[in-house]
Amino acid sequence: IASGSQPTREEISERVHQFRQLPGMEISEGEADRLCREIESSLDITMDIGSVIQEEFAEWLDAEKANIDPYYWERYRQYLGNKGFPSRVISRLDEVTDRTLGLLERPSKTGPWDRRGMVVGHVQSGKTANYTGLICKAADAGYKLIVVIAGIHNNLRNQTQARIDEGFVGRDSGALLNDNKKKVVGAGLFGAKEFPLTVTNTTRDFNKQTATTLGVELRALKVPAVLVIKKNASTLKHLNDWLMAHNARGESNLVDAPMLLIDDEADNASIDISSDPEQSSTINRRIRKLLKMF
Repeated sequence: IASGSQPTREEISERVHQFRQLPGMEISEGEADRLCREIESSLDITMDIGSVIQEEFAEWLDAEKANIDPYYWERYRQYLGNKGFPSRVISRLDEVTDRTLGLLERPSKTGPWDRRGMVVGHVQSGKTANYTGLICKAADAGYKLIVVIAGIHNNLRNQTQARIDEGFVGRDSGALLNDNKKKVVGAGLFGAKEFPLTVTNTTRDFNKQTATTLGVELRALKVPAVLVIKKNASTLKHLNDWLMAHNARGESNLVDAPMLLIDDEADNASIDISSDPEQSSTINRRIRKLLKMF
């Protein structure tokens, strides 16, 4: 590596591979991957912003930005800085999430609309930090309901909930829902003017009874609501049933509130794998139903 230059991801990986060949330096692939990430972090390596493939779309964010109070994003930005994220990394995250938000639809747009996209990134490349930043900015822009469909296992859903609590909610959802204690965590330490409403917590997935007890009327909320749910057919059914019973209105039975849905690891369990062309697989069908309800 040239003197004074910053090594690339590939150069670090190659150097780690060379050391693994030395006697006594044998480590597993997982350990080598973690070592590469630690070296990248210590050297403050930045990532490219990436490329976008899109259909023709009238972007709106630049014109609206002056009217958006970046409350949730600013809390999250300060939280990342306090955790030791380099300023250049935070600046790039700011740029990337602005770009993604600008490709979503303007949440105040009247009438029905539907905007979908896919984000692709490397394994362990910071996708949760990325979409947490996007959630903060979407809430600032006016999205009322944020649904994160996490992994197919409880531990992954619980971990994702904890990350969303720290980066967006600002309170420990487990303490809040289980013990009615308002334990401030993460981003909440950098702003306590308001907190999003969370209907799930770090130990419990979506529950219709709990949601009904909270009396969540999305159109009347002064703050955004967030749910982190397991990618499970029963959970999706319960959520759809609750939304239909308590939030769908009018002859169309639609929910009149802008929703941001993030399907984490969308290539796992979300794809329609049914061999019957007349009937999609259950999880795929229920995600479609959730989307069509808004």
